[in-house]
Amino acid sequence: MFSFSLTKAQRYTDFGLIGGGTYYMGEINPKRHFYKLSPAFGALFRININKRYAVRISGIYAGLRGSDSDFPDRDVPLRSPQSFNKQILDFSSQLEFNFLPYITGEEKWLYSTYVSAGLGCGISTGSSPFLTIPFGVGFKVNLTKRLSSGCEWSFRKTFRDNIDNVENQLGNTLINNNDWYSFIGVFITYKFFKFAADCPAYN
Repeated sequence: MFSFSLTKAQRYTDFGLIGGGTYYMGEINPKRHFYKLSPAFGALFRININKRYAVRISGIYAGLRGSDSDFPDRDVPLRSPQSFNKQILDFSSQLEFNFLPYITGEEKWLYSTYVSAGLGCGISTGSSPFLTIPFGVGFKVNLTKRLSSGCEWSFRKTFRDNIDNVENQLGNTLINNNDWYSFIGVFITYKFFKFAADCPAYN
């Protein structure tokens, strides 16, 4: 039973690299998407539970920046003009749901769109770790029996209101917290384990 479980986990496990850009939304940038997009890169590890669900662990290194000078028509009462430029480490564990049947490397399940959500942790320059709620949408496709690729747009709801060095005047609460950051990019994954033949009973 242990041998069968290990074989199953290996058969459905893949590792990959992810790259793209990140941007921030908060007091300085309340609603402009793709504002000051900064380079981001990292790695991911995915366990495909079945053709509909997968669990993914990922780590991303990225930049976040913003400046009040980019919004000259917007008033910023009760504070002086601000700007920031920070680096951030983002770690997350997410559950993926495939809208179409999909497993990395399986030719009969070539592609699928998906949604993901989970829990994460962020560490930005000059701050202690903070909790995040990551969620997003994406698309993935099999390129070969071992390689797959895809794209993703995801958001991180943070529980820290001073990523931009500007705290909400109403306080750091769940409702009034305004600091978010988002990742958009592409990934490529590789299935390390290959089997000479599949077991008919297993399939």
